[in-house]
Amino acid sequence: MSDGNFNRQLLPKTELASGIRAGKAQMRQKAEQAFCAVLSKYFSSESQSRQNEIKAYFMDMLRN
Repeated sequence: MSDGNFNRQLLPKTELASGIRAGKAQMRQKAEQAFCAVLSKYFSSESQSRQNEIKAYFMDMLRN
């Protein structure tokens, strides 16, 4: 270790990064469900294809 290199196997296990990814995935799922509920309640007059188009655009925005 004197040269600044270390063995990653000696470091303690941390599941922080995977936990953050899992949390983001859960929040994305909840956002999608909430958005679908809003679409069906307030935009029920729109055609199903238009609702799918709006939902796809929303999901694209969430991913970026």
